[in-house]
Amino acid sequence: MGIIQRAMVKACPHVWFERSEMKDRHLVTKRLKEHIADKKKLPILIFPEGTCINNTSVMMFKKGSFEIGGTIHPVAIKYNPQFGDAFWNSSKYNMVSYLLRMMTSWAIVCDVWYMPPMIREEGEDAVQFANRVKSAIAVQGGLTELPWDGGLKRAKVKDTFKEEQQKNYSKMIVGNGSL
Repeated sequence: MGIIQRAMVKACPHVWFERSEMKDRHLVTKRLKEHIADKKKLPILIFPEGTCINNTSVMMFKKGSFEIGGTIHPVAIKYNPQFGDAFWNSSKYNMVSYLLRMMTSWAIVCDVWYMPPMIREEGEDAVQFANRVKSAIAVQGGLTELPWDGGLKRAKVKDTFKEEQQKNYSKMIVGNGSL
């Protein structure tokens, strides 16, 4: 992976950071703001989910991409698994077997929709803006919106989230409390 990353960095500039390091987050925000302020530079390509899932849903977007200002050019992408599934289940396949599956697939087919540009509305915070963009992408791609982030792929579900879902389910079953 290191060889591939170094080759990519030489081909075009990237902004690498350690998500868990707060100093890195502030530095990245500063570098992204400087980048979008320079009209001579190419637009920034960001995947605000932070990870990929199984082509059925759109997860919560990380708000950082929506805090820096500028115009967002949403793109909805949906893979058609008819000839080869592009989804990488990292808990099931290691990278080598995934790459082998991808390279031996007859074709990787996907629909791509370039959507109208979106800007942050007055009074809208970064989370609301991110959710509005996420919703537009989900509708365009025929995907389900999920209220959680990609961390659930690799971490235990928080008890508070389970309790909230149990309460919602209970309300659906019981209704308003009367029989």
